Amino acid sequence: MSLPLTKFRDLSFKSSIYGIEERIVLDIGSCYLKCGFSGEARPRKFISLHLSEEAMDDYLGLNPPVVPHLGHPCGERCSDGVTAALRAKDPTKYAELYDLDLMRVTSQGYTEQDCLKMLEDRLFEYLYDVYFKYLLTDPKQRKVIICESPLAPIALKETIAKVLFKKLQVPSISFAPTHLLALLTTGTATGLVVDCGHLETSALPIFSTRPLTPFIQSTPRAGKFLSNHLKHLLRTMCPITLVDNPTDMRVIPEAMLTDAFLETIKTRILFASPLMITARDDVSQDEMNAKYRDMSGSTEVHVEVWLQEEQARGVLAIPGWIRERACECLFTGDEDAESVTTCILDAVLKAPSDLRRPLISSLLLIGGTAQLPNFQNRLLQELRRELQTNKRWNALSGLTEAVRFLDDLADPSQPPPPPPPASTATEMEKELLADLEALPARSRSSLSASGAGSNRASLQVDRRRKRDAVPKVYESSGRVFMPNCRGWIGGSLIGSLKASGPELLRENYNGTVPDWSTSDITGGIPMPLYEAQ
Repeated sequence: MSLPLTKFRDLSFKSSIYGIEERIVLDIGSCYLKCGFSGEARPRKFISLHLSEEAMDDYLGLNPPVVPHLGHPCGERCSDGVTAALRAKDPTKYAELYDLDLMRVTSQGYTEQDCLKMLEDRLFEYLYDVYFKYLLTDPKQRKVIICESPLAPIALKETIAKVLFKKLQVPSISFAPTHLLALLTTGTATGLVVDCGHLETSALPIFSTRPLTPFIQSTPRAGKFLSNHLKHLLRTMCPITLVDNPTDMRVIPEAMLTDAFLETIKTRILFASPLMITARDDVSQDEMNAKYRDMSGSTEVHVEVWLQEEQARGVLAIPGWIRERACECLFTGDEDAESVTTCILDAVLKAPSDLRRPLISSLLLIGGTAQLPNFQNRLLQELRRELQTNKRWNALSGLTEAVRFLDDLADPSQPPPPPPPASTATEMEKELLADLEALPARSRSSLSASGAGSNRASLQVDRRRKRDAVPKVYESSGRVFMPNCRGWIGGSLIGSLKASGPELLRENYNGTVPDWSTSDITGGIPMPLYEAQ
């Protein structure tokens, strides 16, 4: 007896909600934390690690001034330790969960122990809410998959494991590389994954599900770099006009330019403009800004803000050229911080020569910064321009037309395909007859015999070459998943397949965690599973 379709759906939902086979998938970034169960198509909760919405409303003048907090009222879990003390001292400085330099002494004089203690306390606060507020599950019953960056500090991984094992008592943890997890969501096993995050941009080549970690390239030109550049532009180019007195223009206060405020401006106003002006070393920044201002066709945006010192409401005017040209800092680099374009081409150049074309024709952008409007199209223009004009990439100049992204529906640079023939079978027969007529009589007689395999194979090779010579439009499935959650979705995929690799058990935890430099370079994911595909 067959069950109706609704019964099967009910069974799947019961297994998803009441079972404990599904694992907890966590993607812990410096600004956002994504959590959910394996087997699901999207994270259940995006937790912002910036200041609370109430703090943002304070700067916009929508609420009376209050002390900003981490998204929940002060309770039992807010101890009087390092976190509370540092937050009370300067609450506007704690927007990022961690930095890449966890082991250094900060400018405020905080030591490594202070930073790690603060990181541990904040992680526990957020993960406590993940289990008991958003996912409503017992942490002792479910295994955990952590989506990690190959370049993440080992101190960060050890702190995450310490919180999960010691304070939440999870049974096991599996670390998996974010780049590989994101590539698995496209259905391919080879590609160059570019993670444009907040702290850095990293490009990792992957061939046949194997991350080529020695060829990874990174640059600090990412979301934080863009925020600092935007902060400078707002301070120097965007005055504030008082609502009550339009002739009174003020410079935007430094206290207003918090990370949360800049993040709001980036996500709601900025976009990447097409390639029109190229920055040069012999041109000053003021001259470049003047050229951007003259060529911009974007509209000016006005943002209402609240001036705390004057107790007055003002209007921040953001010119259109800043909206479309603030992202130029990501595509221009120097010796200290290379551009995103140079980072990608360096990763391709360091790869073996036979892998360069498959890698550069299978680019995949992930990360929150990659969600800027028109960012992918602009990056495509920059890559092709660099390959054509910069002598540094002479070894890659033949790959200019091969640059493509995996989630592009079509490549506009390729000509449209020719119309299909009326009858494919008839055309094939005509080609075969023409090839047979071109052969001598002895060869035609040998084709009819049983020993004509080699001649027939050569004819098939010739027909295949003719077919491949016809230009085709590059097609793919398009953008199915957003770049900022592709890594999490890959972790959900391998979690549902029970293929997350070796696990770090709570019984075997001794304070250290495996790293790609000391364990399997693939992050523990069993390769035969993907080779079989």
